[in-house]
Parts: sequence; C-alpha cells; structure tokens
Amino acid sequence: MTDEREITLTVNGTEHTIEVEPRRLLVHAIREDLDMTGTHIGCDTGNCGACTVLRDGEPIKSCMMFATQADGSEIMTVEGMEDLPEAGEELHPLQEGFHEEHGLQCGYCTPGMLMSGKALLDENPDPDEGEIRDAISGNLCRCTGYQNIVKSIEYAAEELAAQPATDGGTAAVEPGSSVEAAADGPETAGDADGPTATDDADDSEPFEGYDVGGEFSCGAENCCGGPSTDAEHDGGDNV
Repeated sequence: MTDEREITLTVNGTEHTIEVEPRRLLVHAIREDLDMTGTHIGCDTGNCGACTVLRDGEPIKSCMMFATQADGSEIMTVEGMEDLPEAGEELHPLQEGFHEEHGLQCGYCTPGMLMSGKALLDENPDPDEGEIRDAISGNLCRCTGYQNIVKSIEYAAEELAAQPATDGGTAAVEPGSSVEAAADGPETAGDADGPTATDDADDSEPFEGYDVGGEFSCGAENCCGGPSTDAEHDGGDNV
C-alpha cells in the first residue's frame, strides 16, 4: 500500500491540492502532477539550476525539495510570467530580453535563468553586472557563455524601470527621497519655503549608475523627463 499525503500548493496564483508520496520531489509534482513542464529537470543533484522555481518569492532548486516540504507554499514557475502585471501583451520584460539579446540557444537552462533573474530584479531593480552574475551563479548554461544572459537581464531591468513612465504611472520610490523630489520638480520638493530638490543634490546619489549630465533628456522626441541610461541598448522608446 502506497503511503500518500495530501498537500496544497498555490502555483502561479492557482491553488492545487494533490496527493503525493513523501519521497516525491517538488519538480516531479510540478511537471507530472500539475502538468507544468516549463520547469526542466537537468541533473537531479542541485547543480545545474534548470529546475529553479520561486517558493514564496525565493529561488529554489525544485529537484532538491520534497513536494511535502512545500505544502502550503506559493510557487511560481516560468508559465506564470505572462500573467504578471509587468508583462506586455505577449512577453514579460525578462522573456523579451532573452529574445532581444539572444540570451538562449538550446533553451534548456532558460526557465531556470528566468526565475533566478526575476528573483534578482524583485529584490534589486537596478543590479550591476557583478550582481547579475552572482544571482545566476547557481544556473549552468553550456551554450551562451553567459554574456548574453547578463545583457538580457540588464535589458529587462531597463524595461521594467521605464514601465511606470510608459504606462503613465508613478515610479515606486521612498517618500521624501531625492528621486521623488526630482520627479516632482524643484517647485514641489519639500515645503514652499523649504529647500528644493537641487539643494541636497550633492548629498545623495539617487541616479547612481546613470549618465545624467545636464538636464534629463534621453534624446527621444517624447522623452519622459527621466534620466537616460548609458547601457548599450537600441531603441529610443525603451528609456
């Protein structure tokens, strides 16, 4: 008689109740019980990262966890990216980045790379190259040499940063921060008689990593007024 246990997983926003053997790995439950085969199986030893998913927002290797250990957790797989608010009509900026920057060849490592990249950008929206390489260090790729994967995540970071302006929304910044003051303009920064955004410009570096010499202008006719990035990506509409 098989000893099975009932567990509940919320995968990509949908709750699933399944019965699994205690020894069943999470990756097999996702692929075989829930029929979500975007999560790949590579090594079964936790080395390659092809099976990376997000568990309660944190990247994990699903071949290294029993399904019963994830009972009650929220799981995100690559299939859920298209339903995220920041996804466009077809692709999430990360997926678009891998397409535009040729961040994949055979594609076997790509779902895990996307999950690791998303976890990074959720925590750090503007990572530098070293931080990106560190975030994907647990994911192996035998095709690309990683350089284009790094570029793909950089592309996604830029696209996500530009989305609030593109959608007519407001960027998420700390209240009272220099970024907020710069966005509001010098006239509305602080009290009417208080210091303006330019008074403490030298005391902080809200746009560290950007080239903001002079007035904010990206060179596009419909510039949103935000800082322009010096990263080497094409397309004036992506600022």
